[in-house]
Amino acid sequence: MGMWLIPALIAITIISAISLVSTLKIAKMTSQRKSEKDTPISETVEDYSTMLNPIVWVYIIFLLFLGIMIFYYWSKYGY
Repeated sequence: MGMWLIPALIAITIISAISLVSTLKIAKMTSQRKSEKDTPISETVEDYSTMLNPIVWVYIIFLLFLGIMIFYYWSKYGY
């Protein structure tokens, strides 16, 4: 096993869990619609529209993972 296997599996699991939860929430909201017209956007979505986007979460997790790996190798091998 390579040294990247465990960190990659952890990152993949976190990203998959966030994507699954987001997809289930959207599916639940879609199934509860009572008409074909769009419902008004809630104030939470208006205020935090970028933070509720799963793509933003994937970027955040990737950058966190990358930062941890860079710090690890910096602390292990030095400059």
